[in-house]
Amino acid sequence: MSDPVITTNREGERGAALVMVLLIGFLLMVVGGGLLIEVTTNTANVTDITSEQQAYYAAESGIQAAVYVLRDNVTLSDENRIDPTKPATDKANRIDYLKALNISDSNLAAGVDANDSVPRLSRWLKYSIFYTDRIGLGDEFYHPNKGLAFKLEISDPDNTGSTVQFSTTGKFFTSDATSISLAKYGTLTNGFTVEYIPQTSTQVNTAGGAATTSFGSFRVTKYGSGALISSFNRFEIVISMTLPYAGTRVIRGYLTSNVCVLGVCTDPQIVFDSRTFTLQGSKITLTSLGPNAVPSLLSNGPPAGFPAVFDWAFSLGASKDNSINATISSPEPLRLRIKSTGYGPQGSSKQLEAIIRKNFFNGISGPGTLTLVGPPSTTACGSCTPAQPATSFTFNPGSSNVADYSGQDEASTDIIPPVATTNGSTLDAVSDSVDGLPPHPFNGDVVGVPSDVSNEITSTHWLYSPTSVDASIKSFYPLARDSGRYFASGTQPTSFGDKATGTGLTFCDGNCTFTGSGGGILIVTGTLTLQGAFSFRGMIIVTGKGGVTRQGAGNGEILGNLIVAPYVNSGVLPSSEPVGTSFLAPQYDLSGGGNSSISYSSSAVGSGLLAVDNFVLGVVEK
Repeated sequence: MSDPVITTNREGERGAALVMVLLIGFLLMVVGGGLLIEVTTNTANVTDITSEQQAYYAAESGIQAAVYVLRDNVTLSDENRIDPTKPATDKANRIDYLKALNISDSNLAAGVDANDSVPRLSRWLKYSIFYTDRIGLGDEFYHPNKGLAFKLEISDPDNTGSTVQFSTTGKFFTSDATSISLAKYGTLTNGFTVEYIPQTSTQVNTAGGAATTSFGSFRVTKYGSGALISSFNRFEIVISMTLPYAGTRVIRGYLTSNVCVLGVCTDPQIVFDSRTFTLQGSKITLTSLGPNAVPSLLSNGPPAGFPAVFDWAFSLGASKDNSINATISSPEPLRLRIKSTGYGPQGSSKQLEAIIRKNFFNGISGPGTLTLVGPPSTTACGSCTPAQPATSFTFNPGSSNVADYSGQDEASTDIIPPVATTNGSTLDAVSDSVDGLPPHPFNGDVVGVPSDVSNEITSTHWLYSPTSVDASIKSFYPLARDSGRYFASGTQPTSFGDKATGTGLTFCDGNCTFTGSGGGILIVTGTLTLQGAFSFRGMIIVTGKGGVTRQGAGNGEILGNLIVAPYVNSGVLPSSEPVGTSFLAPQYDLSGGGNSSISYSSSAVGSGLLAVDNFVLGVVEK
């Protein structure tokens, strides 16, 4: 008997396969959708990262553009000049930190364009035509959908402000025994007294620009018919700034001689060496002495300068105070804050802030066109550490040839001493030469008055001691070494910087011979020999015992500063040698060559420091 056939009714399972297919398909769709979302999100993230990176680079470009402007690389077009009465190359139309912060100087449309409510260098950089708050990278027709851009804001991180605080002291070189600020001539019956009255500590608000102030006064008294003043009496007024920075500037001049006819003597005058002065970027302009305006033109010497007549009292024997009136402007900040906002695609933006410092070697310059630092002589000391040689001051400005020395600043109206020394004995030797006296009278012209600048070289000045000079000199060494501009002792440079731009750094660690042209900063730790025809624009610093000599015929020119400050072991290598504790007597001898001229130029000195000027201290992302 065969087994029965069992049949199962599967009518109820009909459509199950379709459900399974749908379920699996749904799961695959979810997985695929998730994968698609992940890919899309990742692509968007990558795109956003790229956009943000581009915005970051745009912000970096903004900082570099600001630094480029602040390094004075931009010459304003005629229509953009700050002072249209002066050429674009004039100092009035060149950038500085004060102009960068002053909205009317920094911005082209100050008070007109709403974007120009903060300093942003729109006078110096070309902003976009359509998006006027930004500078398009490579395209003045910038549009957010197709380009990169940045915008700038400039501020003062130190809040230098508009308050200047200072006091003054003064002296006559030929003074009364009772006071260095008092000069007496004759008697109380027939005579003169002139007394300098200092300005006590005072604050001046320069928020509105140059503000009026006083640097003390001259109190004058005339007795009877006066008295004979047979020679010029030199005076100094030392301005000591305490706010916003510490600094010193000296106003120099003469009380003039007079003549007496039949017992009646003419009144003496005050003659200032210069009418304008610069102190930590602050501009000082003398405006009057008493009621008499200080002339704007140089008078013929000696002494050359700006005369101002005293306002004498009407009644004989009565005193009259003559105020030394002046204007003073805000000092230039030492640092700036640059806020740069970069814009990239997809509406991306990045903000960077950088602090930029005016000068790595702030204050390095000479108080005179030719500055001779050191005593009239030194005595040999073999037991000293290091041993000190015997030296005697030498100053021969070029007695057999034409030599010109000028303290008139090429870039401003300031006049500094054409030759500066650091004590009275060396100044006497310089003055004798300038006055045509032996042993080294010279043929040439002098603009300004040789002066003792020891009052300006205080403990904070880089020329104060061999130690401070050595520290400053050796701070240049890494820059010179890393740029291939360091020349060890016995190695002669083949070039000396760019004379046209006044830039470059040349470090001769030993003796050096300069001929041809050059520019920037030249440091010589041995003897500098000026040979034949030469031309240099910038600053030269010589610290070797041999100082400066001249050889060969030809015309020589130095535009800027020449500083001779000799001391023992001034060379960089070997670094283990100790530095002398006192300066040696300076040596300056231009008797062995042709004609020469040395003229002051603050712009040439500034150009020389461009390699280490306006450098970024740090950058932070906001």
